[in-house]
Amino acid sequence: MYQAGANKYKQVNVQTMSRGQLLLALYETAVRYARTGAESIRRNNIAAKGRQIQRVSSIVGELASTLDRESAPELCDNLELLYFYMQERLAHANAHMDAEALEEVAGLLETLQEAWSEAVSQVEGPRQVEEPQLQRAVAY
Repeated sequence: MYQAGANKYKQVNVQTMSRGQLLLALYETAVRYARTGAESIRRNNIAAKGRQIQRVSSIVGELASTLDRESAPELCDNLELLYFYMQERLAHANAHMDAEALEEVAGLLETLQEAWSEAVSQVEGPRQVEEPQLQRAVAY
């Protein structure tokens, strides 16, 4: 019963986020999954590593598929190349149990999250939702 209520809360929270807040939540969630995946590798937990890498890969794929080329073609081209590189590093981490590759992806995602956070705050104003609440809003 509790889990059903929590899931409903997450669904409503995601549905009421602005596009900018949702973007930031996706980055934040991907960073968390990448770091959890790296820790799974360090603990030699192959199943957990695979789940976390798949989650990060899904989010990176979603980020790449929603690029708005009409608004900023050059930026989108650069982001697409970066997302492709991240996917390659995720595949490498998965195949070679390479925690450092996952940490690299987490760092790249974190850098993008920080840049987008600044852009979102300039467009939307200061965020009304605190960081820790956002990371739990998106469950992949």
